[in-house]
Amino acid sequence: MAHSPGARVTAARAPIAFLFDVDNTLLDNDRVRRDLVEAIERSVGSERGRRFWELYEEIRRECDYVDFPHTLERFTRTFPDEPGFPALADAVLAYPYRSAAFPGAHDVLRRVGTMGPAAILSDGDPVFQPAKIARAGFAEAVAGPVFVFAHKEDHLDEVQRRLPADRYVLVDDKPRILTAAKGRLGDRLVTLHVCQGRHAHAAEHETFPPADRSVDAIAEILDVDLSTFKQAAFYG
Repeated sequence: MAHSPGARVTAARAPIAFLFDVDNTLLDNDRVRRDLVEAIERSVGSERGRRFWELYEEIRRECDYVDFPHTLERFTRTFPDEPGFPALADAVLAYPYRSAAFPGAHDVLRRVGTMGPAAILSDGDPVFQPAKIARAGFAEAVAGPVFVFAHKEDHLDEVQRRLPADRYVLVDDKPRILTAAKGRLGDRLVTLHVCQGRHAHAAEHETFPPADRSVDAIAEILDVDLSTFKQAAFYG
């Protein structure tokens, strides 16, 4: 599912376009998780708080993506007598995601916009994830659409139709995604690995080839010469 800010969607073919992952790339998910664990425990206690996260993981396994609305629904069916559920739901649905953006994330989105259109390319549920992206201020910071898919690497054809460009730069924290996208777009894609978040140096990453470029934090992109991404020699 793709969401766009109306007339701001790019229709003409661009020389280069930038695609940004959200969770652990632009957004500090470790901080969000810590904040929510504390808020949920305050709302419903430690035992039911642990049960909330067990349901969260169950649904993630079932859907293959995080789905907070579904988790809340299952929680209240499991504990229909829980007096703290309104506070729990408020903590989850109204979390101030802008405050959890990594330092420099919005500046990076604005800067790459001077080189070519930028878009959000995220995994997640089709309802809460777009709202989270908007609440974090990322939707308004890009000139391209906001794409949200269950498995974004399987929808690159749609991305190219909606955001046509000669070349793309994919910014993501997951080598698996970067490798899959490179396999589909080949030399038309520059992969940029952002090595941050609790899974940044997971052992499984060693099973994938290195990205074309890597940075230790999203803000480091502010120091990258983005013009090199347009040069044919970069792809040789």
